[in-house]
Amino acid sequence: MKNFRFRSISLLSDSEQRARAESFSPKKTLLVGMNHTGKSSLIKSLFIALGAYPAGELDQWSKDTTTLVEFSVDEAIYHVVQQQNHRALFSAGGKLEFAFANATDWGQRFAELLGFNLVLTDKQSKSVTGDARTFFLPFYVNQDGSWLSDWSTFRNLQQYQKAVESVLDYFAGVKPPEYYELNSEKLVFQKELVGFRGEEKIIRNIKDRFGKTVRLDGPKTVPEVFDQDVARLTQEITELNAEQEKLRNTLVRERETAESLTLQTKMAEQALAHYDRDAEFLRMEPHEVLVCPVCHAEHDKTFMDILRYSEDARVLRSLVVQLKDDSRKANEIMAKSKACLSELDANYARISGILETRRGELKFEDVVRGMGAETAFAAFELELADLEDKIGKLVVKIHSLETRLDALASRQRSAAILSTFRQAYASALGALNMPVIDTKKLRLNSRPRISGSGGPRSVLAYYAALWKTSLSEYGSFSVPVVIDSPQQQGQDATNLPIMIRYISEVLPSDMQVILGVETHTDFPFDKVIKLDEPYRLLRSEAFQGVNSKVRPFIDAMYAELIGQK
Repeated sequence: MKNFRFRSISLLSDSEQRARAESFSPKKTLLVGMNHTGKSSLIKSLFIALGAYPAGELDQWSKDTTTLVEFSVDEAIYHVVQQQNHRALFSAGGKLEFAFANATDWGQRFAELLGFNLVLTDKQSKSVTGDARTFFLPFYVNQDGSWLSDWSTFRNLQQYQKAVESVLDYFAGVKPPEYYELNSEKLVFQKELVGFRGEEKIIRNIKDRFGKTVRLDGPKTVPEVFDQDVARLTQEITELNAEQEKLRNTLVRERETAESLTLQTKMAEQALAHYDRDAEFLRMEPHEVLVCPVCHAEHDKTFMDILRYSEDARVLRSLVVQLKDDSRKANEIMAKSKACLSELDANYARISGILETRRGELKFEDVVRGMGAETAFAAFELELADLEDKIGKLVVKIHSLETRLDALASRQRSAAILSTFRQAYASALGALNMPVIDTKKLRLNSRPRISGSGGPRSVLAYYAALWKTSLSEYGSFSVPVVIDSPQQQGQDATNLPIMIRYISEVLPSDMQVILGVETHTDFPFDKVIKLDEPYRLLRSEAFQGVNSKVRPFIDAMYAELIGQK
């Protein structure tokens, strides 16, 4: 079972010159703070940094804030730095592993890092790999959506078909990671099998048609067939010429676009270089006042604040990254057009060669007569025998994989997993002062729909049952549980402590839990983080220390993004 753990978070706002850094216990951490002190902002920043955007807005939050999250996968420690849509991952020692300027590419690489191979279906019925949203979905109780009767934890989950059912089956072990590994291997073999069978069908058709043209007792010469063949090849060349001309026109337009983007990128980089030199002068040169080089007016430090070089540089950096990304895409499109053009050129040369050869003294009927019908049929049979051997081996492999897949998704396995879930649900309901219900017919996606103060307790019991099931012998991942404020729907003074005690004392001791509450509690937690000032999660006195820690990661990320071709 793989273990994912949050280790720390650092938040840095250049525009506000404020920051904050906090670390988490590998077991149970308590975030204490009244409304607007930043509990949800800190928690949501964890997930946003990793590419999962929670439902709900961050109140009075600077969008240029940089987040650095330290996490571990088993024994390996990683850092991810995020600013807006730009993200980079660093392994131990600060080694940059990859950086991306868009969420899609980031999500794929992040899933690969975790070994998270869940396959989902989008609204266009295409298979896509799950991302950070689906990885954290069963383990984050978001105060903006998770305490009700539907799954509104993260944004845009509607782009998938039946995402929740697939996610719960994955983590509970109904269809574990091994299932998707084997199924992916099976799909590769099936695709290869379809290709071989198509090739076999073509060869058999050619053999049958050839047999009708040439008898086994001797060659059969049909000049009209040769004339028709030459006419067909001539037609192919004409069509290739038209396609080639069309591709060349397209290539000219694509080259102009790529060159224009390259020029724009160079101009933006030159502007950024000027900003860097100006910022270095302002930072390093000793001066009490700043003298305008045009009018020689003297300005105090507030003039430097108005310049806001850090914000301008950030905007320029983002522009350079976007232009680089657009340029890369334009060059990729141009490369594909060149490849298509090269393929057409190759086909043109091949067909031209055939026509040139047949315009000489060599005749098609002479070739057939020279080979002999027996030689031609022997070649067909040899090719068919080779294909049948390949097809037979693939059929055996596919059958073996299907047997293993059936075992992983067997009724006995599903029944055992459901039994664990139902027992855990019933136990949690009792511990949370809720009436025990008949759980015999409940499924993994049977989310409770209870109104009033009992609703949050039933939701917590449901999540707790999912967590226990994911940690059973059939589970594959241990993921941190993050609970944002159980004080929902007028939870009374009697039952709120019951919920907090359950989280503190009843949830497995080796499970990492981060709980946000409004008031302090006497129930034991391994670490307590206090937030006590409204709208002041970030502090000015922490800026220098956090900046010195985060800045090298930011610089390395942008150096990589700007340097990408």
